[in-house]
Amino acid sequence: MVETRSMIKAKKLREYLKNDGKLTLRVCAYDALSAVLIQKAGFEVVGTTGYGISASLIGQPDIGLVGYAEMLERVRTIVNATDLPVDADIDTGYGNALNVYWTVKNFAKIGVAGVRLEDQVWPKRCGHMEGKSIISVDEMVNKIKAAVDAKNEENPELVIGARTDARSIEGFEGSLERAMAYAQAGADYVYVEAPQSLEEVKELVHKVSKPISFNIIPGGKTPLFDFDELVKIGVRYISIPMVCLYPATKAMMESLQALKERNFKKVIDLGVSWSEFNEIVGFGKWRELEKKYSK
Repeated sequence: MVETRSMIKAKKLREYLKNDGKLTLRVCAYDALSAVLIQKAGFEVVGTTGYGISASLIGQPDIGLVGYAEMLERVRTIVNATDLPVDADIDTGYGNALNVYWTVKNFAKIGVAGVRLEDQVWPKRCGHMEGKSIISVDEMVNKIKAAVDAKNEENPELVIGARTDARSIEGFEGSLERAMAYAQAGADYVYVEAPQSLEEVKELVHKVSKPISFNIIPGGKTPLFDFDELVKIGVRYISIPMVCLYPATKAMMESLQALKERNFKKVIDLGVSWSEFNEIVGFGKWRELEKKYSK
């Protein structure tokens, strides 16, 4: 098989997962512009946030209202906007193991470097929300096997992440047992939603055969762990989901309020300038192409 650009990006993501002594941040985009900004800020991996995509795409919470086709299209625009590896949130795979197989094949075709599959019942909800339900271990193991088969057909380097939401339902022991089973089934990393202490994280790192991941979200259930402490106990990869959307939302609210108060100077001060924004979205490149093709 000829090595493609997608394979190269997936290999890079795999390298980050193996990088002892360094914590790689999976900084989450909710659209193409936020992906561009993440790259410009110097980060190494772009994640996608299901909640951020649901909020920005349909203005609704992350409770399973955005389906497979909508998510695939939004992630495609994110992949096209950045040179970085994109590790995509594929929710539950949108059905059973056959749906997971189809989902992974098609996300691989649009060039993602990794996908992350979760063990909630569909329709799912954000991991930090109450009222979640999870599928059996056996069903999730079969979904992971389907994901591995699909990626082997499309991009053998594609990273498969398996997420468990069992911590708030079955307790820590249940989430640990699931994490071990998911690693054994073929996941390249295991994402445990909302561990509650460094001791829990240490035990996960020690007992699970694949790298452990989780997210840190402002106001969420995961403690705001110190990054250096995480490195010391062997964590290599964590997700930061709302670092773009929450500040953007606040800035938009403040700007709109200022406009309502007829304070246009404050509106200007809250945003980037015309020229700055044109630079961010690459207008100069397109202007040069325009000149080239006008000769």
